[in-house]
Formats: sequence, C-alpha cells, structure tokens
Amino acid sequence: MRNILYLLCCLSFALTIFSCDNEDGLNTDPNFRVSFSVDTLKFDTLLTAFGSTTKQFKVYNNSSKKVNLQEIYLQDENSPYRLNVNGTAEERFANVEIGANDSLFVFVEVDLRPKDSDEAILLEDILVFNVNNNLQGIILSTWSQDVVLIEKDIVSSQNWTGKRPYLLNKQISVLENAELILEEGTTVYFGKNGGIDIEGNIKAVGTFEKPIYFGSSRLEELYENVPGQWNGIHIHESSKSNQLSHFILEDGINGIHYTGNNGELQLEYGVIRNFTENGIAISNASLQAHDLLLVNCGDECLKIENGNLNLFHSTIYNAWNFDIRTVPNVQLVNSSTHTSNIANCIVWGTHSNEFIIDNALGLKIENTLLKLSRTLQDEYALIFSDCIFNEDPEFKSIEERNYTLGETSPCINTGKLEIGMEYPKDLLNNSRTDDSTPDMGAFEFKDTEK
Repeated sequence: MRNILYLLCCLSFALTIFSCDNEDGLNTDPNFRVSFSVDTLKFDTLLTAFGSTTKQFKVYNNSSKKVNLQEIYLQDENSPYRLNVNGTAEERFANVEIGANDSLFVFVEVDLRPKDSDEAILLEDILVFNVNNNLQGIILSTWSQDVVLIEKDIVSSQNWTGKRPYLLNKQISVLENAELILEEGTTVYFGKNGGIDIEGNIKAVGTFEKPIYFGSSRLEELYENVPGQWNGIHIHESSKSNQLSHFILEDGINGIHYTGNNGELQLEYGVIRNFTENGIAISNASLQAHDLLLVNCGDECLKIENGNLNLFHSTIYNAWNFDIRTVPNVQLVNSSTHTSNIANCIVWGTHSNEFIIDNALGLKIENTLLKLSRTLQDEYALIFSDCIFNEDPEFKSIEERNYTLGETSPCINTGKLEIGMEYPKDLLNNSRTDDSTPDMGAFEFKDTEK
C-alpha cells in the first residue's frame, strides 16, 4: 500500500512539473534570435498613387520553446509600407507568439504618395522585431516613380517627353487633326483597359540610347513577358501618316492595328513582342519598315491585307505557347494593285509553314530565310531570289530571348549588299558595312572573341 501511495505521489509531482512546463515553456534567452525567409523584401518599381501586390515572408522560431515577439513595428513613422500579421492589419504589433519550432507569415503592401519628382526614388524602411529585448530587422525596399496620368482624349497636338512616365488606365483617343509627338526616352504605361486610338497622327522618334517604351503598368517580376495586359495601339482610317522609330512595344492584346485608307506607317528599329493577337496587323495601308524584331504572338506576328509592304533586315520569330496557335507567323493577303518587297529578313517559328500568301503578284522576296514546306516553295517559286529554306537560323538563346545570330548561323554574310548599304546600322547599332556582305535579320553577327 505504501509503495502505491509513493508511486501516485511521484506521478502527481511529474504531472505538476509537466503542466508548469506547458504554461511557462517560454524562451527568454536574451541571446536568442528568430530567423527570416528573406533578409530584404524588395518590391519592383511602383507607380505612385497606386497600390502594390502583396508580398510575404516568414518568421521562424527554431527553438523547442515558444517565443514572444514583444514588438513588431516599422522604424519610419511615416512609412509607405502596410503590415498584416496573422490576418490582422495594424501599424504596430505587441506580444505576438510563435510556437515551438513554428513560424508565422508577415504580409507587406506599399501605398505610395506622389513625390513630384521626375526621377525614381528609392524608399527603404526597416521592419523591426523585438525578441527578448533583442532587436532584429528586415529591410523593405521599393523604387517609387511619379507618373503623368492621362485621363482625357487628346484633341490638339501634344509633345510627350522622357522626363517621367505617362499612364493610361483607359482607352484614349488622339482625335483627327491632332498629332501626338513622343520624344526620345518617353515611357508610356498602360493599365488593364488602357490603349491608344489614333485618329490623328502619332510620331514617336527615339534613339538607340533612349528608345520609346510602350508596355504594361504592372512592373512586378510576376508580370514580366506576360501578354494581354493592355489593349494596344489602333490607328484608324482617318490617320494618314504615322512613324515609330527606336521603340519597344510589348505584353498587350494587339501591338499595332492599322485599319487605313491608303495611309502609311513607317517603322524602324523596333521590338514588338508578346501579344495575344497580332504584333502588326495592317489593312488598306502601306508599311515601310526595317530593323524590326517581331516575337511571339497568338496570331500572326505580321499580317498585311490589301496594302504595300517594304520590309528589310527584320527578324520574325513565333513560338507562342500560351495556347494553340493556328495561323502562320506572317500572312500577306495581297491584290494585284499592290507591290511588296521583303529582303534580308528571317521568318522562323514552330510551325511547318510560317509564311502564307494568297496572291503572289507584285511580291518579291530576296535573301531571306523562311520556314516553308517544299510544296509552298514550288508554288511561290517565282517570287524568291537567293532565299534559304528550313535551315535553323541558330539564334544565340531562344530561352533567354536572345535572337542575335550564333557563330554557325546560315544567315551570316547571306544578305543582299545593296539593302545592307541602305540600312548600315542594325537593331543594336552595330555596323553592317564592316564586312563585304551583310547578314540576314535585324542583328549583324559580331564575333565577341575577336
């Protein structure tokens, strides 16, 4: 009996000790430190007056006891950052516990106010954690960019400059008899429903050093190279003369759509990429273009219907993989009243036929590499001169979106000399006249080992 009582007393004492450990099992070591999933939480450049996506990181308690975060707060009292911990949004948190060998999520957003600055401004703050009177921190970092918000149609001629970006969150019209002039270095961002209707004229002339940019206002890495984020540029039949030089156009529904009335579009030194429909679609108008890179569209990268086309030293490549592409890379719907000339170009992609026409009258293709079946080569035979068929152009790295030529590319020194002399600089401002014969495509091969 005495032994049983002794065992019961021991068990009772053990349970008491265990119970106390559960209640008081708190890590109070002044040298203890929590750990974080990141050292610095970086946001991509954000446009002022608009919110950001939410970013998150984790705080880990790697000890065998629970830990009490005495305080969580932003060092800057006027910080643009906003916090959410365990589903609660506060400016400052007190006594937040993390269980033994457990973690918690911290969510961060940015709410930026305009700074009246043309230059992007770096905003940094420190998110402070007080653990057992030991301060730890995570750096929060964001570039803030003021913009010029365009909310009304353009009824008279305007000049846009490269001082600060322009933002269009809806479809804006450049009305008839008005001209929109974009100077070198101009940046135009578009929201989800943004785009430009050109009923007057557009003249966008950049430089190699300061190209003009058209693209999505979502600058986060998550949205990089994602098509369909804005509507595109639509040029209407009332518009007669338009020019884009040294420009980048990307990540929309349509790139340039011109429904003309015998008007003309001049394009040079341009990059048009990642559009859910067409890169360039023109009907009843003329396109004069050289040194273009047209890449990855859900429909044709280039479609011309009932219009003249003169296209030189351009690279057109399509490996669209967001859904099924059912049309070729380039389609020309000609009539006998139009003449077209393509020379020193590359037309390549993942389809067996990447070039289709329905009327070969008035069309001439010289010194161009094409992806084309033998049947269509024979059908169109009279329009080709010194062309290369179905040989891989050997771009340096399609995965890295590098469409310059590799050292064994069949496009090297196979262009037409007269065309190269007329356009002596390639898309990267390299000379085409250093060698006796220029290369096909928008990029002149340069041997970096020399």
